[in-house]
Amino acid sequence: MSGETIAAISTPIGEGGIGIVRLSGPAAVDIADLVFLSPKGLRLADAQTHTIHYGHVVEDGRRIDEVLASLMRAPRTYTREDVVEFGCHGGIVAARAVLDAVLARGARLAERGEFTKRAYLNGRLSLDQAQAVADIVHAQTRLGLEAAVDRLGGRFSQQVAALRADLAAILADLEVEIDFPDLEVIVEELRPRVEAVEARAVDLLARSERGALVREGLTVAILGRPNVGKSTLLNALLAEERSIVTPIPGTTRDTVEEVAAIGGVPVRLIDTAGLRVPTDPIEAEGVRRTKEATKRSDLVLLMLDRSEPLTDEDRALIATDWGVPALLVLNKSDLAPRIGDVPRGTSIGRVEIAAKEGQNLAALSDRLVELLLGGELPSRNTILLLDTWERDLLRRLRDGVTRTLDGMREGRTPDMIAEELRSAYAASGALQGVDVAESILDAIFARFCVGK
Repeated sequence: MSGETIAAISTPIGEGGIGIVRLSGPAAVDIADLVFLSPKGLRLADAQTHTIHYGHVVEDGRRIDEVLASLMRAPRTYTREDVVEFGCHGGIVAARAVLDAVLARGARLAERGEFTKRAYLNGRLSLDQAQAVADIVHAQTRLGLEAAVDRLGGRFSQQVAALRADLAAILADLEVEIDFPDLEVIVEELRPRVEAVEARAVDLLARSERGALVREGLTVAILGRPNVGKSTLLNALLAEERSIVTPIPGTTRDTVEEVAAIGGVPVRLIDTAGLRVPTDPIEAEGVRRTKEATKRSDLVLLMLDRSEPLTDEDRALIATDWGVPALLVLNKSDLAPRIGDVPRGTSIGRVEIAAKEGQNLAALSDRLVELLLGGELPSRNTILLLDTWERDLLRRLRDGVTRTLDGMREGRTPDMIAEELRSAYAASGALQGVDVAESILDAIFARFCVGK
């Protein structure tokens, strides 16, 4: 355990029902007693663990706030250290005043994610369970939340531990062959066991790639000339009035971005300025930002007004190679069609909708699922929420096992085969948090907010 006691506000900044100031460390109870005043004269140091006490936080004889003090003794706490939480009145001023009071009595302001980092270092959580805490906090969809909760329960840890145990057993048999060749351990007989490990690693990696979509999301830019219904479509997909919609061309001068859940995956929708020859410097900047938005998109929705004849601007947009797949969206299908024949251009298909009336949006969503997710909706049991570092380790594990099999097929010596298997074993250890560099830990816990 660390010798320092840390403190932070653990609730979001702003007005709310309550604000929580959390302390953790060897002096948490003593520091809390220096600022806590109970009407019954109770000292927290004399109270039983896991109890709540009414009182006030005071400083220099002045009452700062009326609070409830929750006392939790180690090791049955989140950090496995002594923890005290002051439940204050909601609002940044009250919570900040209580935090300042405990900092003045010897606590140190916690770093980002330091409470969870201590939980990991003290054996309360595995490294991947600590990652799951951040995923729960940052979940953007119900599916992402469910997958993060599964990971917090230790599902991935158990799978990696089983892989690591199997790799260790295979390595042990190889070491016998290397050190005691007279015992005649037949390397070829180990191959089915290595193949089984490879199959499980491949499955985990595939699930992690699907999980990356749920964790990191996708980006879709809505393009088109002015007044074809781009902002109306954004509002319809979000089911809220996010973008301003008027009959005046060029209303949208900047990109407007919001996240919608489509097929359980967070999709960042970008409503863009209408693409045409700009009439003023502000519109020109909007057009420039629209083009920039397409460069970071996974898909473009190119909107056309079905109720008007095709214009030269429309034809130019259809012929443009956007660098990503483009789906034609013909809007205003509730009106008489006047658009005529629409060339395919570089598009990968078309969908007709009436964004204002909400017609055929389900068909558009189904087409997005097909294009972005290959038509397969991810489910709770088919994804793993891993970050880039973890997916890289999983690839290294798989590659090490694959090279081991290649060595077996090619008849390499047991010591050469074992060397490849050791690299896979090392990657499995890193996934479990074995011998992870401090810089990696710092990067992982930097994802957290202060107070978590």
